[in-house]
Amino acid sequence: MFHITALPASFGDCLWVEYGPDAAPNVILIDAGPSVPLTLKDRLQQLAARGGVLELVVVTHVDRDHILGMLTLLDHDFYGVPVRDFWFNGFRHLPGPETFGAKQGERLTKLLLDKGIAWNVALKNAGVMVNDESCPVIDLPGGVKITLLSPDAGQLARLKIKWIDVCGEADLYEGIPAMPTYFGEDGREAFGTEAVPNIDRLADEVFREDTAEANGSSIAFSIEFEGKRVLCGADAFPSRLLSSLEKHLGAPPYLFDLVKLPHHGSENNVSQEFIKSLDCSQYLFSTSGTPYKHPSKAAVARVIQNAKTPKLIFNYQSKHTEIWENKVIQMARGYTVEYGDAAGALVKLSQ
Repeated sequence: MFHITALPASFGDCLWVEYGPDAAPNVILIDAGPSVPLTLKDRLQQLAARGGVLELVVVTHVDRDHILGMLTLLDHDFYGVPVRDFWFNGFRHLPGPETFGAKQGERLTKLLLDKGIAWNVALKNAGVMVNDESCPVIDLPGGVKITLLSPDAGQLARLKIKWIDVCGEADLYEGIPAMPTYFGEDGREAFGTEAVPNIDRLADEVFREDTAEANGSSIAFSIEFEGKRVLCGADAFPSRLLSSLEKHLGAPPYLFDLVKLPHHGSENNVSQEFIKSLDCSQYLFSTSGTPYKHPSKAAVARVIQNAKTPKLIFNYQSKHTEIWENKVIQMARGYTVEYGDAAGALVKLSQ
């Protein structure tokens, strides 16, 4: 089996990846949302009961909607589930001459050290990143191959300059309140509240790539198992993903069986060029839509306009996703819509 579930993690990400034998699949956990989804706690307790392990846990980047739930999991020792390797780029992994000090020791780093968790072991305890020559490939127990696509050293160096501010915004310092939450993209929602979206007008809106240091530092990668390939985009920049894909696979199109779109389907992280470069029929959006109004209409429209008969998979049904249910538009543009349920959005890549 090879299954990926986008758990209901509010406005954040929490991906549960299972591969291998049906009775006892191997498990990868990618992010844990702004708080631990109840379904995740249940899954971990069931995994512990059968004596399973987490082959890999990934915190893709320092952002509250990806990382805060992970603090709770570490506090509770993953509800009794051992972790073979934990990927996270802490301050010590960021390029530059400064030494690691107490001020840079945010809560996640402290928990990893206090708990003695294996940290970036597959990367020989170095940073999780691509390099100038190649995209590192890591083999996990059970036959999975992971290819790193983001970040690069320059993106981690830019994060280092903003480390204290970024960690403060993510509520990662004890006793320091989080920065105020910012609502919306550029203070607006693309093209207002159209009942029937104008797909071409939305898709052709000028693309302005994300510039946030935290998002640029996202650990993004592909997962391959038994002939199936998935792109886990975190909140990465599409330009970085395309550069890595070209380095690793050559010229487009790039074949994927599922793409988890970057940054919950933000218009600043999903470009026409990115979608045109993919050969994929399933696109996964992970967000409740509150408070950031994701996925943005422009991002969804770019998928519909540029992908071949795409299936749009949303782990929440909300006012931001229901607008794409219009059957007339679906027939005319050749796409379909699927929603997750209380347990999340499950994609079965192989039985």
